[in-house]
Amino acid sequence: MGAGPRRHIARRQDVKFTFTPEAILSLLFTAFSLVAFLLMLEEAIALRQGRDPMSNGVRAFVRRFPRVTYALAVVIGMLLGHLLWP
Repeated sequence: MGAGPRRHIARRQDVKFTFTPEAILSLLFTAFSLVAFLLMLEEAIALRQGRDPMSNGVRAFVRRFPRVTYALAVVIGMLLGHLLWP
């Protein structure tokens, strides 16, 4: 009895987080999935209420600034290529 260490209970080890390419890629896809889900949810609510969904604004922005959209797509492609290249 007493406050001594108990061998049958797992002790917390010092955990060091390392960001591997796989972890970063997983975080990116998780964030993208969350954004896509929120856009779909907002669109469903907007259509039910009879107003324009936010995705119309995103579509208008993409059509208004095609160079910025292209540059963003290139940056995302470079990032994914960097993380996935063997």
